[in-house]
Amino acid sequence: MTQHIIKLGEGYGDVYELITLINSMPDRVQHLLVLHTTKDDQDKISFAAIMKPTSQAHFLPIYVCLEGMPEPQEGQSHARYEAFNESAKQIGINLIEFDVPPSTKYHDESLFFQQLIAVFRLNHLLPPI
Repeated sequence: MTQHIIKLGEGYGDVYELITLINSMPDRVQHLLVLHTTKDDQDKISFAAIMKPTSQAHFLPIYVCLEGMPEPQEGQSHARYEAFNESAKQIGINLIEFDVPPSTKYHDESLFFQQLIAVFRLNHLLPPI
């Protein structure tokens, strides 16, 4: 089975694209993740959706909006975080949150994605290959 991270982007609009994917295919969503990191001395979050594998090609996509959102401050509203969390509630899935190193700690973004996939596997969020 091929497990592949698909980067949607870092912008605010990309989060709404991810939410649209979740809402249009709720039966394919397996896990929803919020990844916390510190990048360039700023606390950032990434949103990710691990989908169920396709039936024919055995392809498991992981859609991610990478490090584009500021970390929500306690007591303050964060529209994109709330929208992502609301989508999770609507389809009956709890958000899973992880602290991860920033992608800039890796020589290449693909190495960072491989590390994330390994972390997801170790936490039994992805099936073994």
